[in-house]
Amino acid sequence: MDTTIQSVLDTALAEKRLNKTAYDEIVKWLTDEEFEEFLPELRARLSQPDWDKLMDAFYRVLIFGTGGLRGVMDLGTNRLNAYMIRWASQAYAQYLLKYKPDIAHKGIAIAYDSRINSQEFMKETARVLAANGIPVYIFKYYRATPELSFTVRHLGLAGGIVVTASHNPPEFNGYKVYDERGVQVLPEVGLQIELEFKAVEKIHKITFDEAVQTGVIRYIDDSVDEAFAESAKKVSVYPGRDVKIVYSPLHGVGSQSVLPVLKALGFKDIEVVEEQMSLDGNFPNVEGHFPNPEFSIVYKEAIALAQKVNPDIIIVSDPDADRCGIALQQPNGEWVSLNGNQGAVLMGYFYMNALKEAGRLPQHPVVIKTSVTTDLLRDVAESFGAETIGDLLVGFKFIGDRQEHLPSEKTFLFGSEESVGYLFSNDYRDKGAETPAIVAAEMAAWCKANGTTGMQLLESIYQKYGYYAERLFYRLIEGFGSFDQMNMAMAELRRQLPTEIAGRKVVKVIDRMTGEVKDGQTGAVLETRGWDKGDMLSFFFSDDERNVVHVRPSGTEPKMKYYTAIKGSLQEKTKGDIDAEAEAVEVAMAKIFEDILVGVKVDVF
Repeated sequence: MDTTIQSVLDTALAEKRLNKTAYDEIVKWLTDEEFEEFLPELRARLSQPDWDKLMDAFYRVLIFGTGGLRGVMDLGTNRLNAYMIRWASQAYAQYLLKYKPDIAHKGIAIAYDSRINSQEFMKETARVLAANGIPVYIFKYYRATPELSFTVRHLGLAGGIVVTASHNPPEFNGYKVYDERGVQVLPEVGLQIELEFKAVEKIHKITFDEAVQTGVIRYIDDSVDEAFAESAKKVSVYPGRDVKIVYSPLHGVGSQSVLPVLKALGFKDIEVVEEQMSLDGNFPNVEGHFPNPEFSIVYKEAIALAQKVNPDIIIVSDPDADRCGIALQQPNGEWVSLNGNQGAVLMGYFYMNALKEAGRLPQHPVVIKTSVTTDLLRDVAESFGAETIGDLLVGFKFIGDRQEHLPSEKTFLFGSEESVGYLFSNDYRDKGAETPAIVAAEMAAWCKANGTTGMQLLESIYQKYGYYAERLFYRLIEGFGSFDQMNMAMAELRRQLPTEIAGRKVVKVIDRMTGEVKDGQTGAVLETRGWDKGDMLSFFFSDDERNVVHVRPSGTEPKMKYYTAIKGSLQEKTKGDIDAEAEAVEVAMAKIFEDILVGVKVDVF
């Protein structure tokens, strides 16, 4: 390292433009041959330094969370790049050889999507695993995330990895790890991999081409694709196909998974959003380049097409095709997208009702959902005699794990999470867009055949079971040390639990970190539940736990999330009244947490 750059860095450290961690990491990247590929770009940036950006890129190591990595692609340890991918892959290899030595030889499957650098990151992952003696199975092209879960199980492998950032904007990518069951690794395994991540001393690697030539890296046969498609088709519950569909993959791999399956099942009247069909990780024709089916804005082009061709339903999938969103037409002609709770209830009701009408409803059916997913789904499921497992933390891995552990006499029907994540298959253990797309299409066909619409069916469900006003609000925590700030604020909230929120008396509080159920007024511990542990507090306003606000920090982004649910009878109140009550709770909870954040300071220097 030349003396000019050294002097510039020393001055930045002295003036607190860099902290010691960032300073040390930049020096390492400038002097260690491991980082030779990044050297020209780093030197260029140091010639005209933007210290805030350099500090943010190097002040910490990107967290290897409970499921892997996700971040903005750029230089630095707090960014995603080829080096961080190699580091994570070495950690995963060490974990396999240390904790799974009896199955590591079975190998790891890697899938990747159409995001920027996904193929490059796949190759970096594969060559590190191969250098550690672990066989690798890769796809010849982009694949949907659920197919990775299916492939691990279908081929009997030791685990899998998907290179994707799912629905995040173009500058993001990520790295999700799956176990031998095809389930995204659970927190305890994630912590073991994280320990290996911190313990990496040397990253082993060979060239990708060499590993392919020697057979350590092998391509997955097309028969797996065929088996995956056949598996998805098994969820069909209604034979009607007289329905018009508008579909968009939002520039993602749904064009390779969702669309072919729908066509193979006989859905012929499908209009695709042509400008969003290209496999393009820049998502050029998605408003804001943020391809998340949870957001109504991503349906803009699909709705414009729908206004021309008059379909019965709009279906969209996110870039890695693990989420499925639907939009329906209201009586006034306006098209609206459903949130994940509405989608779960509508598809769930149709699915169970169709099974019942066909005499195919199993004797001991089970529906699995996360705790922040609507309890209206529980009400509906129970009316069909289905058991609902609904105490799970946020993350489909918890659904997949429970699905895996169901007793043999019980039958998994489907799993749902509020972030438009669904699974209607027992052949794999992750959410996917293809099975809910089938169910949604058949639901629309059933409605058309019965002289009704999807929105009218949803309204009838509200009239029968009650209306749930559900809201999700998030607050971005900006600046250095944002994750530490969220953790400290959650700890402070635990020390001063509110007894009233928006004029509503808190009946009880569940702390998912400890499993303790506390009296909402006295704080006395009433019981301890043996649930999965995670950083979430739930404030209940009724003993039946149907009225609640959940508070949790995101595990992958610097965001605080608030999930509010208020139940009401439409015979007693209007939807508008119940919605207003939920909004008041949301605003009050956000204000409580905002006041706490004011007093929480994190010094990264």
